[in-house]
Amino acid sequence: MSAVSILIPTYEPNPEHLRAALESIVVQTFRDWSVLIHDDASRADVRAIIEPFLTDSRFHFSRNPQRLGIGGNWNACLKEAKGEYVQFLFQDDLWEPQYLERSVDVLNRESTVGFVAANHVYSMEGSGNEKLYDEVTAARHELTPGRQDRIAFLRSWMERGLRPNIIGEPSFVMLRRSLMEKVGFFNTSMRQGLDFEYWMRCLLQADWHYLSEHLGTFRVHAGGASERNRASGDGMFDRLRCFKLLLRTLPPSDLRRSAWRGMIRYILHAIRG
Repeated sequence: MSAVSILIPTYEPNPEHLRAALESIVVQTFRDWSVLIHDDASRADVRAIIEPFLTDSRFHFSRNPQRLGIGGNWNACLKEAKGEYVQFLFQDDLWEPQYLERSVDVLNRESTVGFVAANHVYSMEGSGNEKLYDEVTAARHELTPGRQDRIAFLRSWMERGLRPNIIGEPSFVMLRRSLMEKVGFFNTSMRQGLDFEYWMRCLLQADWHYLSEHLGTFRVHAGGASERNRASGDGMFDRLRCFKLLLRTLPPSDLRRSAWRGMIRYILHAIRG
């Protein structure tokens, strides 16, 4: 069994981008990994796109017989994760060669850390939403690198209205499988908030570690699922649902009062647009 299970959910991938993502795995300095490319019933022949990589026994391919949607395919991937550590890589994204090594090293050293999130750059490819990612980048600059106390971070994040998604996209977050098993699967009813709702549930269980160096690239383009959901407004209520979950979960305390204050701030922000 490999130390790291790398999960790549695909749907109608750009062949060039997908092959570049897989190449960024092959050149990793940490070598004890296995890859599952799990396609969500694309019309494209994804197996043909990745065929050269399948000669490496660490690469595996499977396909849903019918489409499950983004969250459903992410969960289908999680069900197949066998490694001690679990890592997504989306079909458009890239890692620097040291990404896996740096993340695994943290989890091997710090037993109280449940997951590691790495800083990364955003490659803007005509999305027209640079302001959102500028906000995320600025918020990360305020973080001190290293271990983040879950309670202190959750309080601060709630006070900010759970904005922005400082922890970031799953391509740059490595989880202990033991934490994933406690937290469960992604909430498939979430449209825009799948990842930050999951990080919120992780924070209720464990501390995390922030790697401040840029260890990868997240492509942002108008055709991406995140951009489509944002433009349609489908995800506008996801944060309110997260606050509802927190208020139902947290005991009466200063932390719960922070959740109330954060929810009010978020509502006011949404009203102002």
